[in-house]
Amino acid sequence: MEREVLVTAGNGMFGHGLITTLLGDERIKVRAMVRDRDKFKLQAPNLEVVVADMDAPETLAPAVAGVTHVFLTAPMDAHIAVREIAVMKAAQAAGSAHILKLFGAVKHEGDELKAEHGASLDYLKASGLPWTLISPSSVMETSLLSYAELLKFDCIMGMSGEGKVGLIAAEDVALATRAVVLGDGHEGQNYELTGPAALSLYDVCDVFSQVLGRKIRYYDMPEDEFAAMMLEHGDMTAEELEINVLCHLRAWRGGRADLVTDTFAKLTGGPPTALDDWIGDHIDSFEAKPGFGDRIAGFFIHQKYARHHGGEAQKE
Repeated sequence: MEREVLVTAGNGMFGHGLITTLLGDERIKVRAMVRDRDKFKLQAPNLEVVVADMDAPETLAPAVAGVTHVFLTAPMDAHIAVREIAVMKAAQAAGSAHILKLFGAVKHEGDELKAEHGASLDYLKASGLPWTLISPSSVMETSLLSYAELLKFDCIMGMSGEGKVGLIAAEDVALATRAVVLGDGHEGQNYELTGPAALSLYDVCDVFSQVLGRKIRYYDMPEDEFAAMMLEHGDMTAEELEINVLCHLRAWRGGRADLVTDTFAKLTGGPPTALDDWIGDHIDSFEAKPGFGDRIAGFFIHQKYARHHGGEAQKE
């Protein structure tokens, strides 16, 4: 059977990553769904680009027409369910495409993300469409790249305590999804994807220290202080901060993210990316050494938080 996959949110991290792994593969046709055509730059003989919008359901019929698979992901906000359900309704009207829904291995409790994904999943399971869940743990790119500037001060700040998480590289999510798209017998499966180890942010700082060759410390903060700091110095609203950051770190802290599986290896035949290798692959984002002003600012940061949070913040 000839395979053709529609990738929603083609300009997003997960969608763009999957498309990249499938470019030039003669076994499959790829249809990238984007809202802004000018932002999408990939080209290949097996790639088609369609402009459609999950917020405008009337635009979705041409996107789903004739495809055998739909990789379903939506922006991480309070509209996940309504957007994904709109795509699934269009897929139902068009035929019986196999839905590969991006879900998650981190166990959320009582937050907006759980409610949104839960409503979408309930619809999917009742839809009659074949389905598979692609469930990565927290992704290294979204969890750690935002610390690049803070690392100039030789520290990371968070609110996850000693909670551990099986961080996975975004590229590994794409490779595992590729294996599902090209394989058979995946219907009804929930593929929980993790990296090779569960790490706390204390552990993450140890790895950064080894790779960067200087001591990186983790300062754990009460949630209210951390949230206030993020709102003051970041560019997110309180709603965006909650669904993009706080609910994830809360799950880490509560021990609901420490799962480690061999699912990636079973699907792809290779090991998942280790954190030190991932940092090395992204060294340009992290290797900037602190300047004189950064060192002064870093001194006062370490003095303030080491004293305020019980002396030596980084466990030795």
